[in-house]
Amino acid sequence: MEIFSRDGIDYNIEDCSVIDIFNYNELIVLKVIREILLEDHSLCRCPICLEDLFALSMNSIPPRYIQITSIKKYVTSDNFIDEKTIRKKVLEAWEK
Repeated sequence: MEIFSRDGIDYNIEDCSVIDIFNYNELIVLKVIREILLEDHSLCRCPICLEDLFALSMNSIPPRYIQITSIKKYVTSDNFIDEKTIRKKVLEAWEK
């Protein structure tokens, strides 16, 4: 399997750049992981465990790709996943 870098990805489609479209849930998962690490100093912080935790957490929730200008609309949409639910998924991933 080829390992790639995001730096090498061309985000242009014709005359439109889609680089500012992102998975909103990534931001919440990162925030929740940081909070959990602050609360519990016994958790492993090695790069492999943190990468696994992030990947498992992200795979346990649906992606929600949005345009940077649509954050306010997303937070009030039916597709919104609240932080409490994401925190539960992160803690479940930690147990794996």
